[in-house]
Amino acid sequence: MIVGNNRSHLGTDTIKLTASKIVTTLVGLVSSMLLSRFRSLTEYGTYSQLLMVINLVSSFIMLGLPNSLNYFVAKADSEEERSKFLSVYYTVSTILSFIVGLVLVVSIPLIEKILKNDLIKYFWFFLAFFPWTRIIMSGVENLLVVYNKTNIITVYRTFNSVVLLSIIIFVQLIKGTFVLYMVLYVGVEGLFTIWTYILAKQNAKTLKPCIDWSLLKKIFSFSIPIGVASMIGTLNIELDKLVINAFFTVDELAIYTNASRELPVTIIATSITAVLLPQLVKFIKENKTNEAVELWGVATTISFSIICFISAACVVFAPEIITILYSDKYIAGSTVFRVYSLTLLFKATYYGIILNATGKTRFILYSSIGTLCLNIGLNYAFYYMFGFVGPAWATFAASAIMNTCQLFCTAKICKISFWRIYPWLKSILIVVLNVVLGGISLIIHNNIKQSISPVISAILVGFVWLLVELAVLFRPIKKEWKILNS
Repeated sequence: MIVGNNRSHLGTDTIKLTASKIVTTLVGLVSSMLLSRFRSLTEYGTYSQLLMVINLVSSFIMLGLPNSLNYFVAKADSEEERSKFLSVYYTVSTILSFIVGLVLVVSIPLIEKILKNDLIKYFWFFLAFFPWTRIIMSGVENLLVVYNKTNIITVYRTFNSVVLLSIIIFVQLIKGTFVLYMVLYVGVEGLFTIWTYILAKQNAKTLKPCIDWSLLKKIFSFSIPIGVASMIGTLNIELDKLVINAFFTVDELAIYTNASRELPVTIIATSITAVLLPQLVKFIKENKTNEAVELWGVATTISFSIICFISAACVVFAPEIITILYSDKYIAGSTVFRVYSLTLLFKATYYGIILNATGKTRFILYSSIGTLCLNIGLNYAFYYMFGFVGPAWATFAASAIMNTCQLFCTAKICKISFWRIYPWLKSILIVVLNVVLGGISLIIHNNIKQSISPVISAILVGFVWLLVELAVLFRPIKKEWKILNS
């Protein structure tokens, strides 16, 4: 058996993985919508706290281990070597995941005190077993991609998403408690975790409990630096909610959690980056830096055109979008939702892509650490300045500063002017267009939403806005698309 992607299958596999990721993301969003509607603010806030704690502790204890799977399996020269690695990997991952669970259960009194929530103890089983399911399942895609089993990934992820969605509906239909939902949630994830072991066994042929200290040393030498970066990323993501949790109630944390939830629009930029990076590496290897920068600029302009409209529409129609997604219980988070919608503008591209292509990944790690430190300082400062919306503005400011620093570094490495490294003029014109059309749309919406449902008004006005924007940008974007394809 040949492990590793066949070149002729790369495009097909990419489409399959992207499709499964879109389905998983959308079903996840629908699950959040249903939980927000069916459960109380306190229950949803408790759920958010449990996930936040598990994410933070898991990223610290796991030391980046899940990231080592695709590297070592692909690198192995023989079936025996691959089987040995997988045996060690799943043995150690299982042990560490249960250590995470044990630490969390023992720490319940402390967690309740820090989170100011006495309901945590009723979900001890979630803290005990969910880290195991999350950690073991996180590596299934890497495993199956290396073994060219992308069809199974699609089935696995889609089936998992649909079953999780079904238990939300089932519990609501029988009017079950939130504890029952969490028990079923962990139970379903436990079954899929067992399926993950079975898939690993089928591919590795001989999977058995095993610890090889010399191999383990190599694995952690590889995974710890990535784990540190991952831990920093997790802290950055959870930091705003930690600050909100420290100063506000569980109900307010629930509102903030949904208001700050990133909409699945960054799949656009992620897909473009995945396709673009190999070509940029090739250009830079051939000393065609200008061509690499120009190609990146073209791709960024296309992505920015789409994401800028979505960002502006979310700002203008924030209360209506929150009502559609999470119900009117969460409208109090409209301002927070607007700020995070503005932050989407920084997700139109990966600002470190040229640095990646040139191998300057150390600066990306340093900038991540710098962003975390900056974010911590700004979170507390902005909380005292702006209150509930302060942490959101802190994330916006930290993202802007980090991306600007990465652009300055990229310009210096490429020996290109800062004003040429990024399509500033095109981006500014796109922003101006959306500000003008968004302002007009807001005026029209405010005038007609009294006569019809605000949600219906937002949909109608937003659709007209989209048509006008398509009419204005169609030719320029079509031109950029031709350049990208050529």
